[in-house]
Amino acid sequence: MAAWRHSVTLRLALAFALLAAVVFAVLGIYLGRAADAHMAELDAHELMGKLALVRHFAARETDAAALADRLADALTGEHGVIVAVDGSQGPVFRWPDAGEAEALAAAAGAVGETPVRLAVGGREVRAVGGPLAVPAGGEARVVVARDIGHHTDFLAGLNRDFWLALLAAAALTVGVGALIARRGMRPVLDLAHTAGRISAGRLAERIPAAGVPPELEELVQAFNAMLARLEESFRRLSDFSADLAHELRTPIHALRMQTEVSLGRERSVAEYRDLLAANLEEYDRLARIIADMLFLAKADHGLVVPHREPVDLGALCRRLVEYYGVLTDRLAFDDEAPLPPVQGDALMLERAIGNLLANAIGHSPPDEPVSLRLTGEDGAVCIAVINGGPAIPESARERIFDRFVRLGQGDEGSGLGLAIARSIIDAHGGSIDVRSREGETVFRVRLSLANS
Repeated sequence: MAAWRHSVTLRLALAFALLAAVVFAVLGIYLGRAADAHMAELDAHELMGKLALVRHFAARETDAAALADRLADALTGEHGVIVAVDGSQGPVFRWPDAGEAEALAAAAGAVGETPVRLAVGGREVRAVGGPLAVPAGGEARVVVARDIGHHTDFLAGLNRDFWLALLAAAALTVGVGALIARRGMRPVLDLAHTAGRISAGRLAERIPAAGVPPELEELVQAFNAMLARLEESFRRLSDFSADLAHELRTPIHALRMQTEVSLGRERSVAEYRDLLAANLEEYDRLARIIADMLFLAKADHGLVVPHREPVDLGALCRRLVEYYGVLTDRLAFDDEAPLPPVQGDALMLERAIGNLLANAIGHSPPDEPVSLRLTGEDGAVCIAVINGGPAIPESARERIFDRFVRLGQGDEGSGLGLAIARSIIDAHGGSIDVRSREGETVFRVRLSLANS
C-alpha cells in the first residue's frame, strides 16, 4: 500500500480521471441548465398562449357565464393547466377544479406577465397573470399556471443518471489510465532493470533506443552515455592498475634480488655500502612513482588547486634552462621580452615545464638541439619545447599524455612526466598539445595572461 501511495502510475491515472471528471461535470451542469432553460422557455410560450386565449374569449363574450363556458370548452383535454379568473364581484372561472384554482388565485399578487415558479396545492407550477377585461366593461384578473412536475422529474432523473455515469466513467478512467501509464512507464522500468544488471563485468550492456517514447529518448541516451563513460573509466582503471603493478614490481624485484645476492655470502663493508647505495636509488624511484601517482590521483578528483599569483614565465624558464643546462649543452632558450605574467602556481608550472624539457632531452638524439621558446599570442603566453629526432607515430599522439606510456624501449622514465604536465596545465585552465614530424617534435603549452 505504501508503494502505491507514492506510485507515479497511480498519480497519473488519478490526475487524468480527476481532469476528465471535472470537464464532464462542468459540461453536464451546463447541459442541465440549458435543458432547464429550454423547458422554461417552452412553458412560458405555452402559458402566454393560454393567457392570450383567455383575453381573446373575454373580449368576445357578453357575460361571465358565457365566458366560463367558452373557456371550459377550450381547455378540455389540457392536462396540467390551471386557470383562475377573478372579477370585482368574485370568482369568474376555475379550472380544472376549485381547490387548485383557489390556491392559484390566492397567489395572484406574486404573478405577473413574466413566468414565475410557485408551489400550488403541493405541486410545483410555472405561472403568468395579468389584468383582464370582462363582459359589461368590468375589470378582472387572470392567472394561468402549468404543472412542471414532469419537467423537474425528468431533469432530476437525468441529473441522477449523469452523476452515476460520471462516477462509473471516473472509475473506468482510473483503470484505463493506470494501464496506459503503466505501459508508458515500461521504458523507465526497462531502464531500472538494466541498471540493476549492471556490474563491473557487464558495463558493455546498453538500453535499446528502438521503440522508446520521444519523451524518454534523452534519458535513455544520457544513461547509455553514462555507461559508456563508466566502461571507459573502468577500462582505464584496470589498465592503470596493471601498469602500476608492473612499475612497482620492477624496483621491488631489484631490491629483493640485490638483497638475496648480498645475503648469499659474507661481504666487506664497502660491498654492503655499494649495495645500500643501489637500494637507495631504487627506494628513491619508488618514492617518486608513489608521489607522482598521489599527485595524479588528486588531479583526477579535482583536488589539484593551484595557488594563484602572477608568475613571470620568462624568469621561470631561464631558471629551468640553467638547471638542465648542467645535463646538456644542447639546450637553447628564446623568449620575447618582456611578456606579461600569467596567473598560476610557480612551483607547479616549473614542474610541468621541467617535465617537458626532461622528456625532450631524453628523446632527442645526442647531436640534436633542444629549444625552449616563449611567445605572446592573443591574450596568452605560449611555451614551446622543441626537439629533433624521429616523428612520434600518429597513433601514439593520442595516448602520449596517458600514464606509464613509453615510446622508446630504452626509456628509463616512469612514464608519468607528461601525464603530470597535462594535469598541471589543465588545473591552470590552459591547454597542451603535441605536433610531430620527421626531425622535429613540438610540445606546445598555452596559458592565459593574469589580466585577461
